[in-house]
Amino acid sequence: MKLRTGILLLALPLAGCLGGATPGPHYYTLSPAAAEDAPPLAARPELGLVLGQIDLPRYLDRAEMVTRSGEHGLEVWNRERWGGSLRTDIARVVADDLSQLLGTSRIAVYPAEARFPVSYRLLLELLEFGSAPGFPVVLRVRWTIAGADGGAIAVGQTSLVQAPASPSWEDYVAAHSAALGVVTHELAERLAALP
Repeated sequence: MKLRTGILLLALPLAGCLGGATPGPHYYTLSPAAAEDAPPLAARPELGLVLGQIDLPRYLDRAEMVTRSGEHGLEVWNRERWGGSLRTDIARVVADDLSQLLGTSRIAVYPAEARFPVSYRLLLELLEFGSAPGFPVVLRVRWTIAGADGGAIAVGQTSLVQAPASPSWEDYVAAHSAALGVVTHELAERLAALP
């Protein structure tokens, strides 16, 4: 009896090994929407811009992707994850796009301090960012353009829906990048029109 139990205990881990490993998580990152070789909206190399901390809903501020499930529910996807901090990724993409669209490399991203004269400060609060794979990405963002002293120059809210090319996770993330690109383009146009 003891021998049979010992063989069974040895066989269980071996069966787990032969059954194949559980697939690991998939990691995703956002990409800038503005093409590097595209001409800028405005050549403003003297423009100094500070991008403040990005505010986003707490349920999105995690490694795992979170999508909508019905009208009020959320689903956490343990195998589908952001490659880093979503907040940091958004800031990187917005800064890269603004740099390309405004023709300036003088952009400081929170928490970095600006080492150049600051013309404007940009604050973003994402109210909603996502939906579910196979469905359009919904982006609602409040934004503030402030002067160097912090006083608001323009305040607004942008809402848009960006359809993914397919139901795949890759295209779902690409739709996130495209939606951010639309908002960044709008903000770049407003900043380019300021003195």
